[in-house]
Amino acid sequence: MALRIRPAFRIGRTTVQPTAYGWTLFFLMIWIPLAALVTANNFLLIIFFMMVGLAVVSHRLAMRNIKSVSLSRRFPEDVFADTVFAVSYLVRSDSARWGSFTLRFTETPPLLGEAQGVTFLKVPPGETVSVPGFFTIPFRGDVTLNPGTISSSFPFGLAGYSRRCGPEDRVLVFPKIEPVTEEISLKLGISGKGRERTDPSGTVPFQFRNYVPGDAYKHIDWKKTAAGGSLITRVLSEEGAREMTIRIPKGAQERAISRAASLVVHFAGMRTPVSLQGPGLAAEAGVGKEHTRKLLTMLARWDKTTADSETSIETTAAVVEVDRDGELVWHESGDSSDSRNQELLGTP
Repeated sequence: MALRIRPAFRIGRTTVQPTAYGWTLFFLMIWIPLAALVTANNFLLIIFFMMVGLAVVSHRLAMRNIKSVSLSRRFPEDVFADTVFAVSYLVRSDSARWGSFTLRFTETPPLLGEAQGVTFLKVPPGETVSVPGFFTIPFRGDVTLNPGTISSSFPFGLAGYSRRCGPEDRVLVFPKIEPVTEEISLKLGISGKGRERTDPSGTVPFQFRNYVPGDAYKHIDWKKTAAGGSLITRVLSEEGAREMTIRIPKGAQERAISRAASLVVHFAGMRTPVSLQGPGLAAEAGVGKEHTRKLLTMLARWDKTTADSETSIETTAAVVEVDRDGELVWHESGDSSDSRNQELLGTP
C-alpha cells in the first residue's frame, strides 16, 4: 500500500491541511503564469489573478469561520463505564455577519465513539446550538477529558482548518452495571429484598409478591390469590425490609467491582437498605438516590492497591459476598466462617 503524505501548515493555533482540490489550485497557480509568459497570453494572466483571489477569499473566510467558535460539553449526571451515554455539545459563533458553517468536533480517548465527529451544519451569529453525541468510557474512576478538535473545510473545500477547542473536563465514571440474574434464596426474601416485615400503618402504597413462609395470613390478598391460583401477599411498607450488606475482598478484580455496583443499583431499585463493606470501604445501610450515589462513588474511586484492609465486617444484615472474580455468595448474617471473613479482607 502506497504511503500518502498530506502536508499541513500551522498559522497561529490553527492547522491548515490542503485538500486534493487545494493542491490542484496551487499547481495551477504555478503553471498558468509560466504558460502566460511563454505564450504571451494575457487571458491566462487574468485566470491566474482570479485563482489568487479565490485562494485569498477562501482562506480568510475559513479562518474567520473557525476562529469565531467556542464550545462546551454537558455530561449526564451518571456516567457508567463501558456504557453508551449522551454528551450535549453547545457551540456558539461570535461571527457578527454569517455565523459559522459545516463545523465538525472530534474527541480524543478515553471518549470512544462518533469516530467521524459531531457535525454542526450552521451556527447562527450570537446563538448557541446544541447537538448530541454518543460515547463510552472504558474504565471507572475520575477521568480527565482533554479539549477536542474543531475542524471545517468551509467555504470551498480547498483546505481543512482545525484547532483545539473546548475546556478540559473531569467526569466521575461509575463501574459498569449488569443485570443481577442469580437465583436468590427465599430465606433472604423475594428477589433478595430481605424478608419483609409488613406494617399495617405503613404509608407506602401496596406492593404484591408471592407468599413466603412466615408471612402473616392476614396480609394475604385473597382476591389476587383466587385470580392467580397461588398465594399473594400484600406488603404495606418497604421500609420494613431487611438490610443487605455487600462485601468485596482485597484485590478484587474489575469484574467484582462491576458486580458490586450492579448489586447496589439492584437493591436501590427495590428500596432495600444496603450497606457496603470491604478493604477501605465502610458505608452504613441506607436508601435513596443520594445514598446510592455515595456507594457508587466509593466503588468508582476504590483502588485495590492502596485500599485499607482493616475495615470491620460485623453486621446483622443478610449478606452478599462478591469474590475476586465477581461470583456471588448469598447468606444470612453469621453464615460465613471466620476464615472466609479473613479471606474477604485479606487479613492473615
